[in-house]
Parts: sequence; C-alpha cells; structure tokens
Amino acid sequence: MRHVVISVTAIVLHLSANGQNATQFKNRLGSAQNDSVKTEVYRDIYAQYQFSQPDSVYYFLQDGLKQFLEKNYRYGIATITNLLGSEDANHGNMGTAKKRQEDALKIFEEINNPRGIGRVENDLGVIEGRSGNFDVATKHFFTALKIHEGLADRDGLLTTYINLGTVNDASNNSDKALEYFTKALTFATDPNEVRNLCNLYNNIGIIYAKKGDLKTSLDYFQKALKGSNKEEYVDVYIYSLLNLGIVYQKYGDDEKSLQYLHEALQIAKNKKMPEEYARILLNISSVTCKKNPAGAIAELTEALDTAKKLGVKSMLDDIYFNLVANNKTLGNYKAVSTLQEEEMNIDDSLFNIAKVKEIANLETVYELEQRNNDIKQLKLTEQADLLKRNVLILIVGGLVALLIFISVYLRKTRLFNHALSRQKAELAASNNVKDQLFSTIGHDLRGPVANITMMLETLEDENTEAEERKYLFQALREQSMSTLETLDNLLYWGKSQIKVSGTQAETFNTTEYLQKNISLLHISAMQKKITVINKVPTDTVINGDTAHFDFIIRNLLSNAIKYTHENGIVEISAGKNIKPGFTVFAVKDNGVGIQKELLKNIFESLSSSTRGTGGEKGTGIGLMLCKKFAEENGGNIWVESEPGKGATFYFSFRNA
Repeated sequence: MRHVVISVTAIVLHLSANGQNATQFKNRLGSAQNDSVKTEVYRDIYAQYQFSQPDSVYYFLQDGLKQFLEKNYRYGIATITNLLGSEDANHGNMGTAKKRQEDALKIFEEINNPRGIGRVENDLGVIEGRSGNFDVATKHFFTALKIHEGLADRDGLLTTYINLGTVNDASNNSDKALEYFTKALTFATDPNEVRNLCNLYNNIGIIYAKKGDLKTSLDYFQKALKGSNKEEYVDVYIYSLLNLGIVYQKYGDDEKSLQYLHEALQIAKNKKMPEEYARILLNISSVTCKKNPAGAIAELTEALDTAKKLGVKSMLDDIYFNLVANNKTLGNYKAVSTLQEEEMNIDDSLFNIAKVKEIANLETVYELEQRNNDIKQLKLTEQADLLKRNVLILIVGGLVALLIFISVYLRKTRLFNHALSRQKAELAASNNVKDQLFSTIGHDLRGPVANITMMLETLEDENTEAEERKYLFQALREQSMSTLETLDNLLYWGKSQIKVSGTQAETFNTTEYLQKNISLLHISAMQKKITVINKVPTDTVINGDTAHFDFIIRNLLSNAIKYTHENGIVEISAGKNIKPGFTVFAVKDNGVGIQKELLKNIFESLSSSTRGTGGEKGTGIGLMLCKKFAEENGGNIWVESEPGKGATFYFSFRNA
C-alpha cells in the first residue's frame, strides 16, 4: 500500500488576530475611524475564525463586502473578495474560490496595490496546486515572490516560500522543497505567526519522512501539534495529527496511528473540511487494509467521491493506487483493470514531462533575473563618481541662485530705502524678513551640506568598502534631494513673505512631512547616536499651510537633536484629546533642558540661542518663526522644560 505523506499547502494571511474574541472584533469594527482600519479588522476576523466559526466568518465578510460596495471603497472590496475566495477554498469550492480571487486581482491591479496583488497571486497558486496544476501554481508563486521581494514584505515572502516548497514537494523535488522551507524559516520571526511556523514544521517533517529519517520527522510533527493546539489553528492541527498517524504507521504502531488519524477525522467532519476528511480516510484505509481489505475499499470509495467533487488530482492518484492494491488482494481483477486506467490518466495529467520542464524553466528564469539585477547594481556603483560630480554642480548652482536672489533683494531694499523714506516702517519689516531668511538658510542647509561634503570625502577614499559605498551613495542621493527641496521651500517662503501672500490652508496627511524631515535630519541624529521615534499615527490629517507645518516640524526636530546628548532619544507624538478642535503635536527630548529665565522670552525674535550639546550654533529666530506660523494657522505653541531633564515643545493645528 502507498503511505501518503501530505504536504501542507498554506493559505496564509499577512496579519495575526492575536486571539481576540468576537465581542472585541465587533467593538473594533464599531470604533474604526476609517474604512482602511475597518478592512484590517475584517482580515483579523478571518484569520481568527476561518476554521473555528466558518459560518460567522462568512456572515461578517458578506456584511463588510456589502458596506464597501455601497461606498465603492475599492481596496475593501478587493480584500474581502480575496478572503471570501480563501474561505471557499478551505471548504473545497475551488471554482467559486478561483473566480473570487480573479475578481480581487483585477481590482488590486486597477488601484495599483502591489501587496494585495501578491496575496492574490499566492492564493491563486494554492488553488491551482490543490487541483494538481503544479506548473500554473509555480507561475503564480514566482509572480508573488517578485512582488514581495520588491516590497521587502516579510510576511509575503514567508508565505511564498512555504508555497514554493509545497509545490516542489508535490512535484517530487524534495531537495528543492527543503531549500524553500529553510528559506521560509528565516522569515518566521514573529511570535504571533503560529500558523506559518507550524505549517513549516509539518512540511519540513514531511521531507525528512520521505528521506527515511522518521525520528527527525516525528520531532517536527510533534512541535507542529503542540504549537497549533488552539481552536483558531484547527487546520494546521489536523495536518499535524495526520502526519503523526502516518509516521507511527511507518513505525509499525498501527494502534497509535489510528488514534491520531481518527481524532483528525472527527475534527474534519465537525468543521466541515471535505478535502481534509477525504485525505484522512485515505490514510486510515492504509491501516484498515492489513486486516480488512473490503473495509479499506469502502473507506477509499468514500474518499474518492469527495476528491472527485473537489478536483484534487494528487489525492485521486493516491486513492486509485490503493484501490488497485486492495482489489488485487480480493481478486477483483475486473475492477483492477478499470482502476489502473483511471490511475494512469491522473498520473499523466499530474507528472507529464512538459509540466516538469516548465517548473524547472521557471526556476531558471527567476535565477537569471536575479543575476541581471546584480549586474545592474554593479553598473550603478560604477556611475557613483559621475553622479557625485553632478550632485555637486546641482548644489552649487542652487546656492548661487539663492545668493543672486538675496543680492537682488538687498539691492532693491537699499534703493527703496533711499528713494521712499516715507515707507521706512515697511522697509524695516522687509529687512526683518531678510534676516529670517538668512537665519533659516543657516539653520536648515548648513548641516545637510556639511554632511554631503563628508560623504563625498568618504566616497573618494579608495579603502571604502563596496557595501559602504552603496550605503553612502543612497544616503548622498537622499541628502542632496532633501537639500534641493529645502532650497525650493526657502525661496517660496521668502517670496510669500515679501509679497504678503498670506496662509495657504489645505487638508493634508502629516505622515509625508514627518518622514521627510526625519530623513533630512537622519545624518545629524546618527552622528550623535540619537534615536528619533515617530509615534504620530499614520492617519493623522489636519488643516493648515503645509509649508508652515513643514517648517515647524523641521525646526523643532533639529533643535531637539541639537540639544540632546549622545545616545539620547527624541520622540514625536500627536493627540486630539488635548485641545478641542485641534491636533496637538509634541517634540520631546531628554537633553540639556532650558533655564527658567530663558523660557519666558524663548519665542521672541530677540531671545538668545545657546549652543547645542555638540557645539552646534543657532540664531534664536527659528522659534519666533514657529510661533508666527502656528498662530497664522489658528493654533499656538508652548514649551515645558526643566534644566537637565530635557524639553517638550507643543504646537497645535486645526483638525481636518
């Protein structure tokens, strides 16, 4: 008899539900601030209850789909359609599952959501793999692999490597399967990813069982069984029981084998998991046939009916093989002839030479693309010197343009001062703007330009390692782009002040401006080994002038780094419950703090500026501008500090 060791084909969601109950999920849905958050709650619901409460899951998902359809929220529609397709596949409805996944894929492509595309490609591969179309499944998995590699998506890579290992195992390429499973283990670092890790234990145990190392395989199956012994991981638990039953049968311990197999069979029946139920029956028959071949045939016939409905060709192949063996034992040679013909047809569809070549060719194409990417990277490195020169030209050109602008402005100011004495007060205000502009230039550009010079000198050193050159090249490019962007913002700001254009209010998400300024000041922080922590929620939306908000964040973050000691911490946070109608942002450091006598006038233009912990200079005008911009946007700014205990600067902007 053929002893069947089943490779676990994992449909893995990229979030873990962390054991939340139905009431918690309902509360989370009710309190979700937007559709994006609500979509992730539905994904958690599916991950938690897909096997333990499938009817409830289906109800939740259908209700969510209805809501998103009414709002035409495309991302939510695609995500829930993907989850419903996975649920259909769990219960053997492969045709419906494939149709749903194709619908989800189309929407994800329309809205250009690569992470969603990668998930669906994996799920489509699983459906094709279960149907025995291993070459088609492999194409889907490699498409998903490229996407998740481009996104550096740990969960996506973990899922894809599990699936690639599974399809290679099903294609009898055990060595390649073990290679992929081993790669997957390097990504299974999240303690909440129990399903992924236990699937891996099962799959690796299967490979060792096929190689004849039953002791090692038994150890892996036991770890999988122990880790998945929770209601939400019932699918993995069933496969762990199944694999343990098969190994103990190979050991000759039929009693213990049947104990595990019957427990798995009962769970599969209760949870309405037809594919698993048929697969377990198939393995039970391998034990039954030793004493009761007729009973084994009955079990196999029941499994055959289910496998035909599901279209799981790999299982049909094993069932026909065992039916042939049992009918030979009973002397039913007429049945044997018919069954052997069916078995040969299945074998041909599963393992024809064209499919094997196609899978091998896909491996080769993928590896070739990887090598081409390496060659492109080398060419980019060779172009570093040329880019360095171009960057210097851009920076110098920008500075010259700025100096010309300032020179022209000063000349006009002097002419107006001599020709129009009656406008003395206006000219004084204009000169004040000029002083502010100079101060801002020194505050925001001197540090980044100095960092660029330092990185260029390091690149010129022949002893600089290739990996370090690659890092410096990326950092130089980011620093240069940020510096040029800052130049543009300064010119715009100066012009707007001169023309008295007023505040340009709009609704915007703060994430882009926070991340940009953290990146801009990354080198300064890194030089002092200061950790910058951004605790502002990614969905924080406010109303105001983006240039003003950008200036305030950059100035406060720069000051925090300046006055924080080495190895210090700077935190940026935001809250909506401090001041009604406003979002209050806080920039906190654990640096030198501010003397009490300086706090009173710290936001005034004539307040003095102290040196930073690294000797950094300041003008004292930046905080005055922060106060001006905050008030022009309807908010205000204040500070709390004690000498030696750091400082926290607060400012408020209107809610969107």
